[in-house]
Amino acid sequence: MEKYADILNRFSGKKILLIGDIMLDKYIYGDVSRISPEAPVPIVKIEQEFCELGGVGNVASNVASLGGEAFLISFVGKDAEGKILRELLEQKGIGCALDEGGVTIQKTRVIGKNQQLIRFDKEETDKKTFSENVKIIIREKSEQSEIIIISDYAKGCITADLMELLIPYREKIIADPKPSNKNLYKNIFLITPNKKESLEMSGSTTPEEAIFKLGDELNSNVLITLSEKGMMLLADEKIREIPTYAREVFDVMGAGDSAIATIALGLAANASLEESAILANYAAGISVEKKGTYSVGIEELKNRLFSGENKIMNFDELKRVVLDYKRKNKRVVWTNGCFDLLHTGHIRYLKEAKKSGDVLIIGLDSDESVRSLKGPTRPIQSELERAEILSSMEFINQVTIFALGGVKEYLRELKPDFYVKGGDYNIDTINQEERRIVEEYGGKVVIVPHIKDKSTTNTIKIIMEKG
Repeated sequence: MEKYADILNRFSGKKILLIGDIMLDKYIYGDVSRISPEAPVPIVKIEQEFCELGGVGNVASNVASLGGEAFLISFVGKDAEGKILRELLEQKGIGCALDEGGVTIQKTRVIGKNQQLIRFDKEETDKKTFSENVKIIIREKSEQSEIIIISDYAKGCITADLMELLIPYREKIIADPKPSNKNLYKNIFLITPNKKESLEMSGSTTPEEAIFKLGDELNSNVLITLSEKGMMLLADEKIREIPTYAREVFDVMGAGDSAIATIALGLAANASLEESAILANYAAGISVEKKGTYSVGIEELKNRLFSGENKIMNFDELKRVVLDYKRKNKRVVWTNGCFDLLHTGHIRYLKEAKKSGDVLIIGLDSDESVRSLKGPTRPIQSELERAEILSSMEFINQVTIFALGGVKEYLRELKPDFYVKGGDYNIDTINQEERRIVEEYGGKVVIVPHIKDKSTTNTIKIIMEKG
């Protein structure tokens, strides 16, 4: 595993150029409790709406979250959706050159009680031609980038004109193709169709037959993604089957995006195609455990690869995980504290807190924060020791370490359904700004009864007395 650690460490800063159809994915979540009297359709009471990068945007998001430097080239409309896409790209630190024309592609999914009810698509699929200014940028970025990703969703972005422009760089092109554009991908380094696409492109009945036909016809390496069943790789005229590393398959949407982003970074980091594919399958395994499209983080991938699972997360990782919980209609519980010298009072409190919802997230005061709250002799155990002990408990889902005064930011960003405090507080003595934040977004403050005489201070006192 040491070589994979070295490869992942080299992901940082690798330049990946992405060209393809970008889309705005909009999600509308709500509760369904009755049928409309106007027509036999469910009424969705909207509870949550948000937008995410779709299409090549999701691939770029995965490149960025894995530590690479992503630059994206595509088409958007002069409309509100195009503006939202630009803002999302900026938020994720993704550079872009977007030609304007037509309408921005948008997919709106309406989900009620964890079931997708309907999807609305707004799109134009006519062939598009990049402006001369953008063509100059394509040449410049192709020269500067280690790998070029082509994400073809058959929406008009990928054309013969574009692929002719990229002929000098074909040895560093990997493409997620569409069958209708098969002939555009001759002589490039790698194609990554899914099972259905590979069968359609080759006229075969099995992936084993398809992979050889495509490799021979297109003169390219071939990686067929098989969703929850893993991948099949043809490189140097040899087939390698790579099983999935997912624990739970919840949603296969976006797994291919995570995979191709990881392969690109692996190749950019001088890994072999087989090594890159193995890493990509771990990334895809994480993705299929999540609801909807998901950007796999580099620390998340390292943890999965080397330790199986790590519940200790930084803020950005935690935000992604909490969003996934909410998509799955999981009720999120947050509580925070020092948790120094864990005792039975802590355990009972945390188990009681978990009963408020479905997942329990612990905010852990950093060492600096504990010293400011408890004095210079505390904590007895470091923040990493305390985090590791807490994360070993099965009923705790995630642990994050925050600096002094950081709770408010976590509450604002994560918006837990329940904010649990111990019984040494009441609704009027807790921090009122924290209470206001929770109540403003519709969350609830829960007070768990205090367990008498159980505290770290008392534990330390008893130890000192017994000498």
